[in-house]
Amino acid sequence: MLTMFKKAFWVPYKESDTYPTVAIARQAIAKYCGENGFTYEFTGEDEVTIDGKAYEIYRGYDPAGRGNYGIRCRER
Repeated sequence: MLTMFKKAFWVPYKESDTYPTVAIARQAIAKYCGENGFTYEFTGEDEVTIDGKAYEIYRGYDPAGRGNYGIRCRER
């Protein structure tokens, strides 16, 4: 079955006026997963596996965030 859209979600990130480094993104994702009971493993600089699904990590401009930066995980 062909999936038209990949699942994605934004990770809560307090310092949205500052570009998220790899370390900041990993810290935010780890906190998010811990708070929600998800297992996770970082498999690359901008890759994470959450509950057995692979995601690419986007660190950058969040168009919905009024010009702020964000961290988004998008299913691979």
